Amino acid sequence: MVLLGLGLVVSSVVGMFEHVVAHLTLIVSFQSLILDMAGNVGTQSLAVTIRVLMDEQISGRQKLFLIGKEARVGLVNGLILGMLSVVCIGLYLVALKGQTVMMAFSVSLCTGIALLVSILLSSICGTAVPLAFKKMNVDPAVASGPLITTINDLVAVVSYYGLAWLLLIRVLHL
Repeated sequence: MVLLGLGLVVSSVVGMFEHVVAHLTLIVSFQSLILDMAGNVGTQSLAVTIRVLMDEQISGRQKLFLIGKEARVGLVNGLILGMLSVVCIGLYLVALKGQTVMMAFSVSLCTGIALLVSILLSSICGTAVPLAFKKMNVDPAVASGPLITTINDLVAVVSYYGLAWLLLIRVLHL
């Protein structure tokens, strides 16, 4: 029941950005890329963290190190995938969709930045949530997965549509 409520929260947040989607319908095409990658990264961080938590003797310092390590991995993955998406989406929009270079690379830059932000935050959430559940004596292997998926969706939607509103509509006036 709680997860259904969280799912409704995500849907409500998407609804808050309805004006952005109405103004720039093209950006919806890349929403699944960001949500899927954020979800994949969060799930991978969750798996790594659960594996580490099997060792009952993990210290607070080791937990902080684990969060830092996963954040660095998320940052590097986000940078690489973000840069690739800027180039590939920009070229795709120019060559196959007939968009102007300015429009194409503005949308691809927004998508790349949102991908970087959502991957970084998802890797941190994927590590922090199971650590928090372990601290509360809740089995992180059972409880973390659905919550992380919902949090990652929320982070990805807010990152993408928030950046689209700020960068594409408010700054570039597209």
